[in-house]
Amino acid sequence: MRTSFAACALVGLAVAWQTASYAAPASAGSQAQSPAPRAGTAAPRQTAPPRPSAAPSRTLAPLTYVCPMPGDEDVMSDKPGDCPKCRMTLVPIRLEAKWWCPVHQANEVHDGPGKCRRDGRDLVQVTLSEYWTCSSDPTTHLLEPGTCAGGEARKINYELRAHGDHNPRHGGQFYMASDAWHHVEGTYPEPGLFRVWFYDNFTKPLASRGFTGTLVVRDARDKELATIPLVRGRSTTALEAKVPAALATTPLNVTLRMTFSKTLVNQPFDFQFNGVTKDTGIVAAQAAVARAATAAATTPAKTAAPAAAPTASAAPQNSNLQAQQPPQPGSVGSLGDILASEIAPMPPALAEALDESILPKTVPGLLEELGTRLAVIDGLMREGNISEVWLPAMGTKTVALVLEQHASQVPERLRAQVSNAARAVVVAAWEIDGYGDLGNKPKVVDAYNHLSAAVAELKAVYAGVQ
Repeated sequence: MRTSFAACALVGLAVAWQTASYAAPASAGSQAQSPAPRAGTAAPRQTAPPRPSAAPSRTLAPLTYVCPMPGDEDVMSDKPGDCPKCRMTLVPIRLEAKWWCPVHQANEVHDGPGKCRRDGRDLVQVTLSEYWTCSSDPTTHLLEPGTCAGGEARKINYELRAHGDHNPRHGGQFYMASDAWHHVEGTYPEPGLFRVWFYDNFTKPLASRGFTGTLVVRDARDKELATIPLVRGRSTTALEAKVPAALATTPLNVTLRMTFSKTLVNQPFDFQFNGVTKDTGIVAAQAAVARAATAAATTPAKTAAPAAAPTASAAPQNSNLQAQQPPQPGSVGSLGDILASEIAPMPPALAEALDESILPKTVPGLLEELGTRLAVIDGLMREGNISEVWLPAMGTKTVALVLEQHASQVPERLRAQVSNAARAVVVAAWEIDGYGDLGNKPKVVDAYNHLSAAVAELKAVYAGVQ
């Protein structure tokens, strides 16, 4: 479990691992993810509900205790207690890995990947807190389904958590600064142009006013070729750097060095672009939706007849929209949404990487699988894709742990070597995971070298075992 790298990582792992975590950023840069102002309104009231009259129809996510102080959302525990930062009492929530529309967002919440019903866009994965409400007291967040005092069923709702949306807004690469607040998305929208976008911890855009930085262009051996100051572009939430044509070839290796404030100086973030990035258009689409909603609210109706008043039974627009408008079988988004009977406990790719049951049962088969998973890591490292190495690293760790269970098949004098090598794989995998979130390429490379050496040692020890 990630325990000391990035708050962004912690939210996802709280869902996946359902264990305690406290984020203490370990280095200057950290993989960016989501934003929301440090100061703001008080967190919604969360109280333990009365026992429901009927048993829940599905397994609920375990309780995670989080700090309600804005800015300290990265503090999480699996037990009640006080926040180690601000001493406020931790409050219980249930965290779920979900999928929702990148534009319409909470209007559609699904259990798995698919398409948004409204615009056909691919759903994106997020971490949400799940709670229930009653119409008589909608501000109280209940932690279980059940029946309200008036006899109606409690209504399910979802709320985005800080660092819960890790999805790029412009098709780039996200990282988080060491304060677990500032986030950056580096993009390469056209040859010779680097553009960095800024966000808070809920992935809401931040104005670049007061930010300064430079872009260091490096060759394949990490030798510095040029240092370019960032300047303002057309957007108030981004800064840009023009890369000289002679250096603008891909793969482009660059280090962004940002100064966000007097106390947050020279934050480095490593990027490698193997081609130009494609803007997803999410931000523009969100703005268009907002404009359309404003226009609809302010434009008089064109028909002479007044609109009929909504009936008492009319369904309000809320995060449970899909439950009120069930999809037809075979329609877009009809599968894997909140109407499903089961909730995936973790992202399917991670679940597969950690699944020991699918692994070979023999030592030769495990060694072959170990080599296959290491080869995937090798390929990503050659591409410079340090933000994606964590997943195959987790898979490699799983194979190493299963190999350790076969230590009785090697001479007794070598069994301690098996355990030490397996432990080294585990440590290196977590380092790759954490430092990848931080955008710290040198540390990822070091961890990758340690993992490769440990894998080679495992292969050597088990050589000849049938």
